[in-house]
Amino acid sequence: MSSNNQYELSFAFSKAPEAGQLQEILPGVDWVRLPLPFALDHVNCWLLNSATESCLVDTGVNMPDSLNCWDSVFKQRALPQKLLVTHFHPDHSGLSGWFANQDTQVLTSEIEWRVVTQLNSIQTLDYQNFYVKWYQQHGIPAGYIEAVSKAGNTYKRITAPPADNPQFVKAGDKLELAGRSYTVMTGQGHAPDMIMLYCEADQFLIAADQILPSITPNVSLTPNVSDPNPLGSFLDCIERLRALPKETLVLPSHGLPFRGLHQRIDFLQEHHRLRLTEIEQALSVERNANDLFSVLFKRKLDNQQMSFALGETLAHVKYLELESRVVETVRDGLSFFRAIPA
Repeated sequence: MSSNNQYELSFAFSKAPEAGQLQEILPGVDWVRLPLPFALDHVNCWLLNSATESCLVDTGVNMPDSLNCWDSVFKQRALPQKLLVTHFHPDHSGLSGWFANQDTQVLTSEIEWRVVTQLNSIQTLDYQNFYVKWYQQHGIPAGYIEAVSKAGNTYKRITAPPADNPQFVKAGDKLELAGRSYTVMTGQGHAPDMIMLYCEADQFLIAADQILPSITPNVSLTPNVSDPNPLGSFLDCIERLRALPKETLVLPSHGLPFRGLHQRIDFLQEHHRLRLTEIEQALSVERNANDLFSVLFKRKLDNQQMSFALGETLAHVKYLELESRVVETVRDGLSFFRAIPA
């Protein structure tokens, strides 16, 4: 890779607001940062407001710390009339049902909402068995399997029961929210149909998790994902974002708002190209997915990160398999991978 200088970003703010405090990004666009109980310890939410309407983008997880932050915010501002949920992950959708109970209209993707409702409805034993079987198939060590077998439905634990009557939006829709016009864009790879909002008049993009300034979005292949090539879908999506102006202000769900969208796209494309090369080289001998973690991840993985790591590893391997560069062999219910000689 060339010097990182070519990927340098320009940050609009040097630091984030304190949890539950409002930071104005533009007139009528406020930034709220909420704590998360994970290694990734925060999520950014965006409060769009005008004299006649307000719309919140994403919610945080259903935990007391999040609710305390919103209590602080809504001592300064009225509850929003609308809530746009970008995608199904609990740090984005976890309190959507709580807001719906306050008479906030929920807007989201029909595909994403289907996942929200499915994950909330899975019984504990089925949720556990899904992960245990998946981990066993790919050689995950027994300690992680034991942990996931005891964890229960961790998704449902940090999400409120979902709203019954969301309004669905799709790519290409034009939305009038709090005095501004937005074009709905969708992202794939990290989530099946993640909503992004682009405001052409003021050239800013509410990017959700599709483009992040300091970490790479997790791109996962899991047995219940309908997309057979999530990494390919992710790369296609970020290339589509190149059509937006270079000076676009990006409002990400994690990290600081920034300019330098095209540089970040370049970095992500190069990052995944290098990872694919590293995996292909490592598969000169047959390995399972667990054997590849040392190639991709330079830190010890905690229990919560393991599913992300396995999904991301398999997304890269599947991309290579679809390019006829890697082949999978299943023996006694275990999956092994090997590069196909050129």
